[in-house]
Amino acid sequence: MAGLLNPVRRRTEEGVRWGLISYTVAMFSFVTVYIATSLNIQSLAFIDNREFPCNPPLAGPLGYQDSIRPKVLGIIPNLMFLLNYLLADGLLVSSLFGVTSSQPDISRRLL
Repeated sequence: MAGLLNPVRRRTEEGVRWGLISYTVAMFSFVTVYIATSLNIQSLAFIDNREFPCNPPLAGPLGYQDSIRPKVLGIIPNLMFLLNYLLADGLLVSSLFGVTSSQPDISRRLL
């Protein structure tokens, strides 16, 4: 972030790239929510519900994690991971399209 906002390292004709800054903030926010909810689930499973009663193959912490999977607490980490994955792929694809549109003869060099 400091590299994006630092006026010394920025070219004078570009200015602050607010789109890239908001993209970066969104990605870090999604990862932070993913990590926080995953750690909360791990804490609940292995500390509070270590003797969770369930079917024999999934007793204990794994049984608790399997039982909360369809609930909101189990869906949030999966959703945040998916959104961050899509944003990361979108960033890679958009930068690829940006390179080809700024250099029209790149398609001839690739073939």
